[in-house]
Amino acid sequence: MNSKSEALAAAKKRITDLQSQMTAKILAIAAEVEKLMDVTPEREVRDFLRVTCNLPSSELGTYMGFGRTLKGSEALLQKARVTFPVLKALVAADAETRQEIVERMDIGARIDTKEIAVVRKRLTEAKLTPEALMAQKNVRLVAAAARKRSADTAALFREKLASFALHLRKMNASDLALASLSETVRNDALELREQFTDIFGTSRRSLNKINLNSPAFRVAAANDALKRICEGRFGNSSHYAGVKKWPASDSQIIDVLLLLSGHPVPRRGWVRGRNAITELPPHRYRLKAIELCAGAGGMSIGLERAGFEHVALFEYNADAAATLRQNRPDWNVVEADITKVDFKPYRRMDIDLVAGGVPCQPYSSEGDQLGQEDERDLLLESSRVIAEVKPKMFIIENVEGLLHAKHGDHVAEFLRRVAKAGYQTEINRIRAEDYGVAQERHRILLIGIRRELAGSFRMPPRFPERRSNLGDALLDLMSENGWTGAREWARQRRDCPVFDRQGNLIAHGVLASTVVTRRGTPRTKEAARWGSKGINIGGLPAAAPTDAEASKPGYLPGLTARMRARLQNFPDDWKFHGGKQSVADQIGNAVPARLAQAVGLAAFAAIRGVSFDWEAMLWPGDRGRLQMTTPALYLDQPQLAPGRKKPEQNVRTVESAGDW
Repeated sequence: MNSKSEALAAAKKRITDLQSQMTAKILAIAAEVEKLMDVTPEREVRDFLRVTCNLPSSELGTYMGFGRTLKGSEALLQKARVTFPVLKALVAADAETRQEIVERMDIGARIDTKEIAVVRKRLTEAKLTPEALMAQKNVRLVAAAARKRSADTAALFREKLASFALHLRKMNASDLALASLSETVRNDALELREQFTDIFGTSRRSLNKINLNSPAFRVAAANDALKRICEGRFGNSSHYAGVKKWPASDSQIIDVLLLLSGHPVPRRGWVRGRNAITELPPHRYRLKAIELCAGAGGMSIGLERAGFEHVALFEYNADAAATLRQNRPDWNVVEADITKVDFKPYRRMDIDLVAGGVPCQPYSSEGDQLGQEDERDLLLESSRVIAEVKPKMFIIENVEGLLHAKHGDHVAEFLRRVAKAGYQTEINRIRAEDYGVAQERHRILLIGIRRELAGSFRMPPRFPERRSNLGDALLDLMSENGWTGAREWARQRRDCPVFDRQGNLIAHGVLASTVVTRRGTPRTKEAARWGSKGINIGGLPAAAPTDAEASKPGYLPGLTARMRARLQNFPDDWKFHGGKQSVADQIGNAVPARLAQAVGLAAFAAIRGVSFDWEAMLWPGDRGRLQMTTPALYLDQPQLAPGRKKPEQNVRTVESAGDW
């Protein structure tokens, strides 16, 4: 045997062995799913597999249907080294097709998905008389022709609609007024409306009764726009007097026609042209948010920087609530237990976002991981808030331990509840280090969006090139009390090589371990982990190191509250209320501000349909001073009553290099 033949033979053996292993694993998963279905309702099994086991929805039906379609054929399927696509096609096939394919496998035939489709078609046609078969073929022929004609008609309609709308867009206000009186324009609109009715049918639903963000609204709005042009209710601002919802201007009528034609519409308002946004919008374009478990304000700062206006921030801890009020006197901080708050009145306020970092202790690897048995758990409570407020989106942050298998049923119940409330939810992981935060902080985000907005959300891009390090992040704070060794300490942290699990060098510059709340002596592993990074994590020093302290053998500096806050990306002028341990707890429980800002910008982009220049927003650098408006909410009330009018806006100037 020559070298080529040997190589082919060896490759064949390796590949067939791997195929056998893959088939065995697929069949083993199917067996486990069948066991689950014997003791658990099918819907719960589906949620459990999707959330806890990360099984794609496209695979769930195959595993769940295996027991009732192919049970007993495991040995044959293993012998044939069946792939997942073939198994999926078999489960989906009718019983007769499946039986023939299994018989073919039994005699050693090689089966693929195309073969299964051919057999299914042949068996279906065999049951028909020649006349019926010919009739069925003619039905398919007519359907294909109708689809082609429909596609051609739709394409012609879009082309005419785009030409018509673009012609109107080029006109100024006086030209539009004349166009509304033009018989030619009205006849063109009438012809387009007749074609519109042929494609979409007729609808008598009022625009005021259709959700503003739904596809049904876009179709109904286009119909209404053409009707207005036909009737001459166009080109005159008086036609829009008192209009609250749609349309409020000629431009909105033109825009909705352009969008329906598939033509991109330049954004209006504070966005000019197609350039990505590089600064916060004016106040009237801000979005409204309710924040749960706001803590010391890490997420709150990020959402504020992302263009959200807080209608209310809920926080149970008195010190944390005082921290929020001290730094943002104009925020409406509600010091309350959310389990005792009725959130339904907020639905009238058309809230854009409900966000919060619900307590992580029930799921943290540092704790007992009691999950739903922990009295501090608020996961399902947050689903109640979402259902009552009905925001356009929600963002719930927690630790990675939330996705531990033992919490699968609990997370699945959360997903069921928000799905029932009308949300599509995705689970994402995010790392603080990808946003220039000098800390190994990995978090889970449960992000839900109302179904009419589904598909519009995208996670923010990552910026690994913005990676920071412990030394650069803390150098100025470490040296502020005269420690002459601070610069060398920082250099060592900066130059330290970082390797992945396979031992490959991936970066230079060590990151801080996850900043957590801690009472008493740190655990041995935690102390060793921080020690390897040049930090003594035990204790809460009140001040930066001195030369006298650093002269002791084996000295490692500790982290002051301000250093911990810096690692959590709090602004340096952010003040914390409470004792030493309370402050450490507030900082450890926080969401890094820039991480929250990145996710907030992604949410804003999804809701408003805009694009951001991410680096300009997240790292404004030396862009100078930025004017930012925030609402002067009622400070004398514990909770802003839904429906109350807001007073005049306060404007404050924020230094780019400080809060930004």
